Amino acid sequence: MLDWLYELLGTMLSWFSSLFGGKYVFGLLLYALLFKILFLPFSIKQQKNQIKMAGLAPKIELIKAKYKGRTDQPTLQKQQQEIMELQQKEGYSPFSGCLPMLLQFPIIIFLYNVIRGPLSYICGLDDSAVESIKTIIGSTQTDQIKLVGEINNYIAANGQAALAEFDLSRLPDFSLFGTNLSATPSLTTISWLVLVPIIAAALTWLSMFLTRKWNSNPATAAQDAQANASLKMMDIMMPAMTLWMAFSFSGMMGIYWIYQSALGILQSFIISRAMPLPKFSEEELKEMKKAQKEAEKAARSAAKNAPKVRSLHYIDDEDYDSLPELKVEGKNSNASGDMDIPEIKD
Repeated sequence: MLDWLYELLGTMLSWFSSLFGGKYVFGLLLYALLFKILFLPFSIKQQKNQIKMAGLAPKIELIKAKYKGRTDQPTLQKQQQEIMELQQKEGYSPFSGCLPMLLQFPIIIFLYNVIRGPLSYICGLDDSAVESIKTIIGSTQTDQIKLVGEINNYIAANGQAALAEFDLSRLPDFSLFGTNLSATPSLTTISWLVLVPIIAAALTWLSMFLTRKWNSNPATAAQDAQANASLKMMDIMMPAMTLWMAFSFSGMMGIYWIYQSALGILQSFIISRAMPLPKFSEEELKEMKKAQKEAEKAARSAAKNAPKVRSLHYIDDEDYDSLPELKVEGKNSNASGDMDIPEIKD
């Protein structure tokens, strides 16, 4: 059902590569750049969401300061309830930033499938043709990028006669500086290809670090220990995962991750300068906390000095400074005490 989309993306990637003499590595750069531009509205939406959240950050810190030092469950629930009410009042939804990511996710899967399937989506070969080629060259490879590398090696050694029935005119060129990027990086092989996973992991970490630096408020960032601990864990896990995956797939996938991270850093820099988050200094936060305490003190003082509510009929003992006296047939009796009830005669 989605074959048309794969064919479109494959044709696009093939055309980008043809602009550089069939060099797949440069075609991937344009491919990554194009989709960064297409996803730009989602990134702008996320930045707007972060701006709104940054504007609420001082008010949230004031709520947390009010309950500071109290870790019992009812207090924590009350704190969270006040934060949610504040967010709702200001029109902010914590989940609004997730929607752009959810929309991008299936498209990203399509992109990676096209990159990993050059024979299917660039050369337009079906599964039976791919299996026939594997039989001819004696390959059992399941990774199409690596299979293309074996096909190129076979053609270089034996010519293209045995593969003439297949249209390989759009077969991408995975070489760069004399290195076959379809190969899997390995620490046991002396080649600059081994640098690809390392650079990919380093740029993954740098992208996260710089994005957080450009879009955070130092005055509030250091106050949430739990959030900081989670961020530090992500700083370790994400680069480590990138490193592992880059060593597991072909070098071409690592190259694409490098492009994505580098372009992501550039995009974050531009957006953070065009749409900066509001900043609050520690002095401003202290002044806000001071103003909040004074307002709470004034509210308590006003409530204490407020006159008692008087009503025309007896509702509650608390409505009176002193209970009124009731007169019954010339006898006085306090409303809270015992009184003589008059006898009712026919």
